[in-house]
Amino acid sequence: MYHMNSYPYPDYRPAREGTVTVQGEGIATAKPDVVVLTIGVMTEDNNVKAAQEENALRSNALLQALQTLGIQEKDIQTLSYTITPEYDYKDGVSSLRGYRVEHLYEVTVLNVQKAGEVYDAAIGAGANIARDLTFRVSDPGLYYEQALTRAVLNAQEKAKTVAEALHVNINPIPVSIVEEGGSAPQPLVGYAAAQPKAVTPIAPGELTVTVRVQGVFMYM
Repeated sequence: MYHMNSYPYPDYRPAREGTVTVQGEGIATAKPDVVVLTIGVMTEDNNVKAAQEENALRSNALLQALQTLGIQEKDIQTLSYTITPEYDYKDGVSSLRGYRVEHLYEVTVLNVQKAGEVYDAAIGAGANIARDLTFRVSDPGLYYEQALTRAVLNAQEKAKTVAEALHVNINPIPVSIVEEGGSAPQPLVGYAAAQPKAVTPIAPGELTVTVRVQGVFMYM
């Protein structure tokens, strides 16, 4: 939308005398370089201690497999650890069947290309819970700045187009630039599809950053 004073149509009212106001939009795309896996171990037994001990053994094997692949300890965090009693119901009466123990981890992989290998190693080491994958960028500010630069240039181009249409001279340096809104790179959620005898394919796709600005330019 454009606004210019002394223009015969009401939709082009100026922000002030001798100025034109335009909106600019800039978009930048980023290829994720970080993937976060949610994986874990679930064990069941009619004895709660036995379920816990088995879970601990398999969880330790999982952690060892991840560290062998180069995943640092700081990039492995426990999301939850739960012990849930399980019941059978018959004729309105419940009876304790056993216990389910779940230990969920959030694993940050700093190399997207290695994510499939990490996922497969986790499953091979005993992980039997695999939730979503979240793709991120390690430096989101870089892509936001790219989108902001493009939004400002887009505003300048629009102001120039309006000025040329009305045969006036415009100062390309704006009187003011105000960010109207935008979006930082939002994490993408995906899923791994296991394939036999092959590394699980992980397709990160792209993240999009959008920035909108309002620019006020003077003309003569």
